[in-house]
Amino acid sequence: MNFNKALSKCMYICSQREYCVYDIETKLTKWEVLVDDKNKVIDTLLDDKYIDHDRYVPAFINDKFTFNRWGKVKIKYYLKQKRIDDSIINKFISTIDELAYEKVLVDEINKKRKSIKGEDKFEINQKVARYVISKGFEPEKVFEKLNK
Repeated sequence: MNFNKALSKCMYICSQREYCVYDIETKLTKWEVLVDDKNKVIDTLLDDKYIDHDRYVPAFINDKFTFNRWGKVKIKYYLKQKRIDDSIINKFISTIDELAYEKVLVDEINKKRKSIKGEDKFEINQKVARYVISKGFEPEKVFEKLNK
């Protein structure tokens, strides 16, 4: 695929939803765009604000927290996998409302607790904790809520 075709295709998909540089690099590699053209496409998209991590990160955080009900740990992990700068991640991860965060954590604990079968309270709490921690909630917060 040549530069102009790749650029127009990327401009179109970036106008439909938010993407980060890593996502676009992956698509360009899949489309077998030359390395020089790939770099020019990404630079153009960044210059023209088709790609903007200050828009992408809050949208990603909002979607994963609201719809997938992920905790901060898992959200940060996935953003780091997409090679997003730590300063941008930390700037926006702190915008998650703490009351809403705690409510989601408690809801996830209660939802899982209803579906768990176990011999005693300790075993049930361990299974619930493993599940909620795997959703990206901080272990210390999980155990604090479980002990209440």
